[in-house]
Amino acid sequence: MMRYRMLLAALLLVLLAGCAPLERMPDEAPAERPTPPSAEEPVPDAVAGLLSEAEAASAAGDQERAAALLERAIGIAPDEAVLWHNLAIVRYRQGAYGQAEQMALRADGLAGDDRRLRATNWRLIAAARERQGDDAGAGEAEARAAGLQSGE
Repeated sequence: MMRYRMLLAALLLVLLAGCAPLERMPDEAPAERPTPPSAEEPVPDAVAGLLSEAEAASAAGDQERAAALLERAIGIAPDEAVLWHNLAIVRYRQGAYGQAEQMALRADGLAGDDRRLRATNWRLIAAARERQGDDAGAGEAEARAAGLQSGE
């Protein structure tokens, strides 16, 4: 029963995330918020523009357009975890749960030390696995998300 509640809570979290705008690239933080210097190369303006357009398309319910825009952005910056994460969200919204899981796994592999993004990826993986009937895999993914969130 406890496991069912945990999976239900994870599913609700992902569904609520479906109403939220897509994740923004770290380089797009508001100007008033200081950002630490990064050794990474800045994200090209074209990628930021495509991400912004994808957010608008997804918010308007046009998941096909959002996916196409994100795929173009990934073609330019294939190592940006946020792009893969957002594409995973779009695929989940489209009901392509297997693709959503694979893209979230790819985003997790690229996320490095970004524990928040990694935990969010694993919650999405848990929800996608549950939708595919893999309750055991969903439980493992949720445990991994909880571990990342708690700092383990």
